[in-house]
Amino acid sequence: MDTDKTQMLTPRLMLTLTFIVLGVAIAITRPFGNLETQGHIMLGAIVAGLATWIFRPAGGTMIAGAAIIILGGMIAGLPVNDLTTGFSGASLWLFIPAMFIGSSLRNTGLGKRIVLTLFKRYNLNYFRILCGWFFVSILFSIITPLATVRFLMLTPIAVSVADACLLEKGSKGRSLIVISCWTFSIFPSIAWLNGSLFGPVFTNFLPEGPMRDMATPETWFLVMAPWLLFSIVFVIALYFLLKPEQKLNIPRTKVSELYDDLGPMGKKEKGCLITLVFLLTCLVLQTFLPFSANHVLLASLVLMLFLGVLSVPDISVNGNWDVIVFFGMMLSFTHIFNVSGLTTWLTPYLVNIIGAIAFSPLVFVLALFGICVMLRFFDVAQAWIIASIFSLATPVLFINYGLHPLVSTAVFVSASCLFFFRYAQAWIVQVESVCGDGGWNPSHLQKASILYVCLSVVHLVFSRFYWGLVGIL
Repeated sequence: MDTDKTQMLTPRLMLTLTFIVLGVAIAITRPFGNLETQGHIMLGAIVAGLATWIFRPAGGTMIAGAAIIILGGMIAGLPVNDLTTGFSGASLWLFIPAMFIGSSLRNTGLGKRIVLTLFKRYNLNYFRILCGWFFVSILFSIITPLATVRFLMLTPIAVSVADACLLEKGSKGRSLIVISCWTFSIFPSIAWLNGSLFGPVFTNFLPEGPMRDMATPETWFLVMAPWLLFSIVFVIALYFLLKPEQKLNIPRTKVSELYDDLGPMGKKEKGCLITLVFLLTCLVLQTFLPFSANHVLLASLVLMLFLGVLSVPDISVNGNWDVIVFFGMMLSFTHIFNVSGLTTWLTPYLVNIIGAIAFSPLVFVLALFGICVMLRFFDVAQAWIIASIFSLATPVLFINYGLHPLVSTAVFVSASCLFFFRYAQAWIVQVESVCGDGGWNPSHLQKASILYVCLSVVHLVFSRFYWGLVGIL
């Protein structure tokens, strides 16, 4: 019995309970004199909810943290509508259809067929493989903004390509192919607003009004365009860092064999192809017609349902509702902070912290990145919590120092992509779960993570001067 209790009281559970007790204590004792009762209760609920998200006791669900935050808000007297604004926002309804479209590309095999169709035309070497990942990732980022869906679809294909190249497990060449596929699935698409979730999510963290209005698709691209160059430089540097032992010159017949193994297209795959053509056509026409990305993705989802690509069981099984609830809750944070008085209370403290480094744009981006890197050891929710809280200071930073709100967002995105440790970057675990021991060598991934931090500093220095040239700073 004592052994069972010891097993139940894991460090994660004990830390979670500690912060829940701290949250309750904040709500009851009201230690901050310049914060109203409603704000104290809401702050206590957020502390308790964040603890369940960060420590995930017993692999717990994200829904638990969302329920704690909503319950705390209701106790504080806030209407449920004010606590759940993110669930009715456009960003969530971009995420949901994109999730199902991406999973259909993967489950029907169409995504794999598209990649192998590209590769089977050429004899393979490292240069052609890496270029292929770049162009395929750009194509798939137009179809779905979910980087997770893209790399879960592409990295198993990368393993198959490495197998076709006869690269040994754990070799530098295999790690290069899989890591480059993974990073290309994430980095280039950051450059446009709906290319990844960073766009709709992190802009939603900006305070409502002028700050959020400044985050237009055109301005986002202007600020984030250096990510296209960064992704290429990172993979080139990774090639020279790993220096694969053997050169590649694989005849295209090897990849053709992989393609032939797919067999003829089935009914669902054909339906997925029809939907894909419809989706890409609508995205092209979006320039000339009053369509938004939400219109196109929702219409594509309806078409998939009508064509039988998706069924009710597919929606139940393939829908990651835990993530959807977490996503909706995070999108609600800005409004919750506003209506509970937390924004008014927190902003002066944030300004004091960030204002001390805002006298120079270059010092600001580098120092803020350093702060975010340290906080990432605790914020395992991929810097979403960091971004949601620090974004509250963007109005003062813009008014007093002329710092565009998306400059701070760019730093948060760089911090979010850090992959030092598995516990702080869920993407690593997800890739390893689908690739098994045929994926990267962990020691090679560790080298890549250090390379990412070093190049991120260079990337931010370059971006600071680039932003000056294009009029952002």
